[in-house]
Amino acid sequence: MTWGRQTVIEPSYRQYWKPPEGEELVTRGRVSFATGAAGWVEGRRWFRDPERRDIQGELAGWPAGPSYRRRSWFERFVWDGVVGVLVLLFTLVFGLLGGSPGQPEGLGRSEDPENEEKDFPVLWAAPGTIARTLPWQLDPARCPDTDVTELVLTDRRLLVVGGLKDPRNPWEEVLWETDRSAVAAIERRPFSKGGHDFTVTFTDGSWCRLTSLEGGSLLHRLTAA
Repeated sequence: MTWGRQTVIEPSYRQYWKPPEGEELVTRGRVSFATGAAGWVEGRRWFRDPERRDIQGELAGWPAGPSYRRRSWFERFVWDGVVGVLVLLFTLVFGLLGGSPGQPEGLGRSEDPENEEKDFPVLWAAPGTIARTLPWQLDPARCPDTDVTELVLTDRRLLVVGGLKDPRNPWEEVLWETDRSAVAAIERRPFSKGGHDFTVTFTDGSWCRLTSLEGGSLLHRLTAA
């Protein structure tokens, strides 16, 4: 079986991961690194240290990925103008038909514009910190469409497991884990498409920004734990 960029020999007994006896599963769900939703950073993500340097080339074991730049004034003008015209056209058409186009939900006001509008780090990590050890498979730009990653919270650990979307292949492996005591906070970040972004902050000050691919139900369980 090929998982990501590695060929894995799958024993017949491998199945979906579950915690060992004596460890309690709190919640699990599909996640990935988040993606910028507004203005200069729409469709982009970065991996930073506390000096805002790009560190993706320093992350051990990570394959090469795209290097993003902020959207230019011209790109914003053209793209935002096209979107505005399309929204207007849909509104007129649905109005003539007597229906409602359902306006897209606005992002509202950012609570952290430095990291949500001017820049969009999804990894914030000084050398030697926990966030630097997170697996590259969380990055949609590096992970094949056939693969999935899930965040797992137990009463002892926080883990990332990886597997295949194909339900006929019930196979997963642990890609990363840390003690639950190393997690300082899990917090929602409503300034995102759908409001499904959240940050995991570790006790050493490093953090990551993920998005739930299962909607608000996973966030509710994570932040309530």
